Amino acid sequence: MFDLNSPRFSIRSDCGSVGWFFSSRRRTIRPVSLKILRRTMLRNRYSVVIADRSSGVVRRFTVNLRSAVGLVVVLLGTPIVLGLGFRWTASTEIDRLRMGVAALEVENASYRTASKQLAAGIASLQTVVTDLDDRAVLDPVSLEAMNQLPPALKARAIGGGAEAVAPNPLYTVALTSPRSTFTLLGDLLADLGSRLQGIRYGVERRRALAAATPAIWPTRGWLTGVYGYRQDPFTGVRTFHRALDVSANRGGPVFATAAGRVESARRSGNLGNLVVIEHGYGLQTRYGHLSRFAVRAGQRVERGDVIGYVGATGRATGAHVHYEIWADGRPINPYRFLSPSEPLATN
Repeated sequence: MFDLNSPRFSIRSDCGSVGWFFSSRRRTIRPVSLKILRRTMLRNRYSVVIADRSSGVVRRFTVNLRSAVGLVVVLLGTPIVLGLGFRWTASTEIDRLRMGVAALEVENASYRTASKQLAAGIASLQTVVTDLDDRAVLDPVSLEAMNQLPPALKARAIGGGAEAVAPNPLYTVALTSPRSTFTLLGDLLADLGSRLQGIRYGVERRRALAAATPAIWPTRGWLTGVYGYRQDPFTGVRTFHRALDVSANRGGPVFATAAGRVESARRSGNLGNLVVIEHGYGLQTRYGHLSRFAVRAGQRVERGDVIGYVGATGRATGAHVHYEIWADGRPINPYRFLSPSEPLATN
């Protein structure tokens, strides 16, 4: 052993030294830096001896300090690195799930909006269907009168019949997702709306034609002259009478038998005071022998409006209304359009 207190040894101190180095040559202990000391320690090898007293077996292990420190760092650092990796993976997965939830919320909001739009569209279509049901119903008198129109005129006014509806490929599309379902339903509603508009157009045309078809008696009275051949009351010659003669009390009201526009209200030869009404679709009615007028040319009238009063102007044997119906420029029998709801006498 060395006696550090012996005068043969000298101890020198330095402010920066944290360790001591023993020199056997000079028998001195010199201060060394901590960095050098660490480097020296890491290069050293250590032996571990394990002895079994019972058997006398001795086992010796040589360990490099640097390897041991590295092994300890690996053993301690591996869980930390794995934990950080798991934490990063979990954080990434949570962020991905959050993004998925946000996307689902946006998609659900769009679905809710689409559902509201579909509900509004269905309600609108239901309103249209209900309105069409109401407007498609015609009163029996107008319907019966309209059925007496010439087929060509009727076909021109409202069409010759229901057109064949082409199958829509939308009805056979496979549904693969909620988005495609909503899109398909929206397209189907648009298609139904377009078809209902076509139906509405047909219903409105039919109603307009019904309103323009003569369907009531021109006055309250009794039938004294029919449509067809007869003996002229003044000459006795067999002639064709293209009107009905409805006798009534002088001054009684004369009614427009359908909606239309007054083409003329003036004196006209043998028919005396004559009102001519254009109803559209090639239909026209004429009312002769009036005592006076209640309308003027260009005036719009509806069925049942008073257009004049019963008289005997022109070539007439008594107070009556000379009533004609023309279709496409030809006279037709007015009696076909009248409902025998009131008892009328025939001469």
